[in-house]
Amino acid sequence: MKIIGVCGSPRRGGNTEYLLRLALEEAEEGGAETELILLCDKEIEPCYACRLCVEKGECCVQDDMCEIYPKLLAADALILATPVFFNNVTSTLKAFMDRTWCLRGKLRNKIGGAIAVGRRYGIEAALEAINAFFLKHEMIPANRGVSGFAYEKGEIEEDEVALADARRLARRILELGNQPNG
Repeated sequence: MKIIGVCGSPRRGGNTEYLLRLALEEAEEGGAETELILLCDKEIEPCYACRLCVEKGECCVQDDMCEIYPKLLAADALILATPVFFNNVTSTLKAFMDRTWCLRGKLRNKIGGAIAVGRRYGIEAALEAINAFFLKHEMIPANRGVSGFAYEKGEIEEDEVALADARRLARRILELGNQPNG
């Protein structure tokens, strides 16, 4: 099983990346092949709503999404992770999500996992946005998502529930991925 983790944090080494790496490590221990994509290292333009992808079947914007698309198509599961900014996903993750419009119908039946890290407000809305992304692509959400409570760098390591939930998410993705095709 191939799992791609997409981190929507604008900084490296933060709480969101920590939880996502924990989930990916748990998946690797269960036999999965994983890859981490840090969107903070990528140049991703917003969707131009030009609709050329409808005609051509691919996005006309030439940026780092071009190297990400094949990875998404080859994956069996995606885990999207975001810190909470203004009660939702980061603009970086939202641009990534919007730019997958050209893949509609091609992510169907892949498994999706959601992780959101914040203080008190907005985590639920961020998880809803990620799960709505999965449903729009006819993906299978593994569960409702992981809520991590943290603000200062490293603080997530004290959230024992989030740590356990990140591991549980990975195990659930593996469980769904190992179901026999019926």
